[in-house]
Amino acid sequence: MFTTLFFNVFTVFLMMIPGYILIKKNVIPESTLKNLSNIIIKVFYPALIFSSITKSYSIQEILNLWQLPFAVFLFCLIGYIIGLAYNGFFKHKDPVRRRSILLQLTINNYSFLPLAIIAKLYDEQHMAALILSTLGAELTVWTIGMAIINPQKGFNIKNLKNLLSPPLLSIYFSLGILSLFHLFKTNTAAIVENNALLQYTQSTIAQIGQAAIPVSLLMVGGRMGTIKFKDLAPIEIWGVTLFRLIIIPMVGVLFIKGVFPSHPYQNVMLIVAVMPSAVSSLVLGELYGGDQHLISGTILTSHIVSLITIPLWLLFLL
Repeated sequence: MFTTLFFNVFTVFLMMIPGYILIKKNVIPESTLKNLSNIIIKVFYPALIFSSITKSYSIQEILNLWQLPFAVFLFCLIGYIIGLAYNGFFKHKDPVRRRSILLQLTINNYSFLPLAIIAKLYDEQHMAALILSTLGAELTVWTIGMAIINPQKGFNIKNLKNLLSPPLLSIYFSLGILSLFHLFKTNTAAIVENNALLQYTQSTIAQIGQAAIPVSLLMVGGRMGTIKFKDLAPIEIWGVTLFRLIIIPMVGVLFIKGVFPSHPYQNVMLIVAVMPSAVSSLVLGELYGGDQHLISGTILTSHIVSLITIPLWLLFLL
């Protein structure tokens, strides 16, 4: 069983290698990653979201899954509290490093990596459930996350404009479409099946969305390629990695098992709980003055080590 889980996770990580090599060998410039990220965020991922949600659920079923974003938000909050305890115990003098540690322990890789793993292990309904859960993580990033990394301004109501990003707009639009169908008491699948134009449109959107996972992992691999191995030297990076992959998931798993013992998508919550550091924190650190050496180091080490820890966690949890 471990071997099967390991190879499922390993094949996901394999998709990152081309991006890593392209950057390391200077085949493409780092600026290409930003362009690639824009295409993913503005085209591929919204298409995947729309296709997955509208094909998998009715609006009533989605409303019954409110626990998914709520659980992920609370899981991030657990990481934040443990991060405060970590900083309080080790008392690092550099405030920028303390903030960066707290950010890394609060927010993990809640979207592209777990999405790829779920695509390997489950069906499209589980992928849609993961997408819904990201609402809780996005809320955390633009409230608690911004207060951590940018303490001079702290949380600003203007930060919430980021909750109108293309992926989230795609979620809202999908929910709006399903709400209209529910209002007029019509079945989404039946309407699409009886209309050739809608069939081809849905099929085209789904095909565009299928590019989201491989291209996003290619981009993540490229981001890894910008990280220097000398950034892995400080012992503190390995301490943060230990907390990110072992301590926080342990508390998160107990929380999920205790609060949502029979949730139909508990496995989605558990997969999110054992993910490594968020690659997006690298961008936040660049924009708002985080400790880039620590952030880069923890992203790389946590992803490398998670190649072993994720299959182990899933072996015991799923």
